[in-house]
Amino acid sequence: MKDFRIQGNERYTTYVSLLEEFDDAYKVVIKKVGESSTREKTEMLSKHLLELCIRTGYMSEINQSQIQLA
Repeated sequence: MKDFRIQGNERYTTYVSLLEEFDDAYKVVIKKVGESSTREKTEMLSKHLLELCIRTGYMSEINQSQIQLA
C-alpha cells in the first residue's frame, strides 16, 4: 500500500507502512530506526488520524526505497 515518514525525533527515524484497509482504520507497521537498532510493531490507526497527520505535515508519504534500515 503506502509508506510514510513521521517528522520528529533526531535520535531515530519513524516510518509507518499501511498493510490492510478496513472501513474506518488501517492495520499498520510502525518501524523506528536508530543508529544501532530497529524496533517494529503492528497497530491499528484510524483513517481520521492518518488524514490529520498528513494534512498537518506530521507524516509525509515516501517510497519504499526511502526507508533506511539500521
